[in-house]
Amino acid sequence: MILVMFHVELLIACLLVRIIFCQEFDVTICPNGLTSSSSGPHWQSSIPKRFEFFAEVSTEAKSVQITQLFHSPKRDAIIFHNFELITQKYYDFQTNEILSIDKNMECTRLEIDKNEGQPIAISQIVKPSILLGFNGRNEYNNRFYTRYVGSTIVRGGIAVQQFQSCFYVSEQNLTINATYFLKLSNSNVASDIVQIDVLSKNFSSTYNIIRFISNSTLDITTPSGVFCPNRTITKKIPENFPSRLSLHAEALIPVLNTTSTTIESYDRLIDQVLEFERIDYIGTKNNSLPSSATRMLIDYSVGLSYTYERETQQCTVMNMSVNTHMHTMSQIVFQFGTDNNVIKFQYTGIHECDRDRLQCHRWIGQNEQANSIQQYEWFWSAKYNQIDLQKFIPIKVNINNINKHDQSKVHQEFNFFNYNSLPNSMQAIDSTLAECYRALGPSHGFNYAILRMTLNNDAKHPVERHLLSLQYRLHLQLAVDLGIRHIRLSSIIIDTIRNSTDNQSKDVYVTFTLLDNPPISKTRLKEPSSLELIKTLALQINRGDFRVRDDDGGYELKARSNSLRTLVLYLLPHENHTALLNSNVTPTMLH
Repeated sequence: MILVMFHVELLIACLLVRIIFCQEFDVTICPNGLTSSSSGPHWQSSIPKRFEFFAEVSTEAKSVQITQLFHSPKRDAIIFHNFELITQKYYDFQTNEILSIDKNMECTRLEIDKNEGQPIAISQIVKPSILLGFNGRNEYNNRFYTRYVGSTIVRGGIAVQQFQSCFYVSEQNLTINATYFLKLSNSNVASDIVQIDVLSKNFSSTYNIIRFISNSTLDITTPSGVFCPNRTITKKIPENFPSRLSLHAEALIPVLNTTSTTIESYDRLIDQVLEFERIDYIGTKNNSLPSSATRMLIDYSVGLSYTYERETQQCTVMNMSVNTHMHTMSQIVFQFGTDNNVIKFQYTGIHECDRDRLQCHRWIGQNEQANSIQQYEWFWSAKYNQIDLQKFIPIKVNINNINKHDQSKVHQEFNFFNYNSLPNSMQAIDSTLAECYRALGPSHGFNYAILRMTLNNDAKHPVERHLLSLQYRLHLQLAVDLGIRHIRLSSIIIDTIRNSTDNQSKDVYVTFTLLDNPPISKTRLKEPSSLELIKTLALQINRGDFRVRDDDGGYELKARSNSLRTLVLYLLPHENHTALLNSNVTPTMLH
C-alpha cells in the first residue's frame, strides 16, 4: 500500500513538472533532450532588444532572402524575397495584429490572440528572433540555452566556433534543434554569428547570415502608399487646429496626356471665424488651374467666390452651391472637401520626409469611390536632429488617384512652407475684396463708400510711432461698433500732417473704404447696408462715443463730433445707382 502511494505521488510530481514547463518537445528532433544550460565563453550573453538580421535561407526545395527588423519586444517586421514573391509581414503585439503586404502592395490584416505567438514566419521557416533566444511574442525565452561543441571551418575557410541548442517554443508546440557557427574573435567583443543550421518538424534549413546589426536605429514602418483596411489606429491625426492659419505650398502636378510635370505654387489663408478662404495661385497656367497672377476669395457666409486677376485688375464673382458651407479646419486640412469624415487615417510610423535632418509622422487615408480610389498620405513634423518636436507642423502630402480598372495612378505631391497659426487675415482678405468691388463697380451692384473722420489728438500722442498699431485698432473698433465683419472695411489711411498750417495740425485724419452687401448673394448672413452703417457711425461720433486706444498706453484718441465725411457713396440699384460725393463738407449729388 505504501509503495502504491509512493508511485502515485511520484506520477503526480512528474505531471506537475511537465505542466509547469509545458515542454512536450519532439524527441525525434532532440533525441538527447533539451539543452539545459549554456557553456562556452564566446556565446553572446544576451541578444539586444533591437537588431537588424539579414540572411539567405536555403532549404531542399528553394532559397529565400529574409530580413528581420526587431524593433522591440512588441514590434518586428519580416521581409521575404525570392524570384517568385516579395512578402512583408509586420507584427505588432501591442495591437495583436499582423499586416501582410504582397508584391502588388496590397495589405491584409490578421488578428492574433493576445496569448498567441508567431514563431513561424512563412512556409515552416522560423523567425530569426526565435533562433536568437526569443519566443513567438518577442519575449526572452527563459528556457533557451546553448552548448559549446568545438571549432570547425565553414563556407570554405571561415574559422568558427560551433554551438548547439535544442529548445522548445510553447507557441505552436515547436521543437527546434539549431547549430550555430560563430566567427572566432580574440577580443572581448561578442563573436558574429555567420551561419545557423536548423531542424524543426522534419524540416531542415540553413541561414547564411549576411548582416547582423545590434541596436539598429531603423524604425518599423509600412511602405509608402500602402493602406491596410481595418488597421488599428495607434496615433490620431492632429486635431487642435487654430481658427485661422496660412501656409505656402509647392505642388508637383502631372501634365495631362504627357509624362512631364509642372510646379504650381500657391498661398492659402483660412479663417474659420470669418468663414473665409483666400488662395493665391502662382505658376504655370494650364487647363486645370487659374493663371499665375490670380487670387481667389471664398466667402462661405454669403455663398460667393471672387476670382481677381491682379495683372488686369479684373474680378469675376460666382454664386456657390446652395449647400456649400464652411468645413471645420480639420475637415479642410484632412478631408479634402468631403463630408461626414469619410476619409479615415491610420498612423504608419515615423519616416524621412525629404527635409534636411527632419523626420515626420505619417498618416495614410483613402476615399474609395465607384471607379477610383483617392489616397492621401500626410507627413507632419516629428523629430529634428533626433530631438522630438512638441508642435506638429504639416510638411507635405502625397495624393494618388488610382483607377480601379487598370490600376493606373496619377500622383501629386504638395510641399508646405511658412506655416503660420496666427496670421493677420485683415489685410490679406479685405484689401482684395475692395479691389474686386472697384473692378465690378456699381453697374453690377457692387457698391461702396469712401469715408473720412478726424481723431482728436490734443494730448499730442506720438501717433507717428504707432501707425501700424493704430491702423489695426481702428479696423477692429469700426468692425465691432458697426457690428459687421471686418472684411467690409479696407484701405485705412492715416494722415497726421494734413492741414498743418491751421490750428488742427495735431489732429489725426482717417480715410477708409466701406463695402456694401453683395447684390447676388444667396446669403445666410444679412448685415446692414452701407447707408445704414454711415448713419450709425455718424450718430456714434457725434455723441462722442467713438474712441480707439493702445493697450500699452501709446495713444488714446476720440473722434471729433461732426467730423465724419462721406467722400464717395455708391448706392444699391433700388436707390437709383446714386453716387454721392463730398468735397470737404459740401455734398454734391450725381445721377
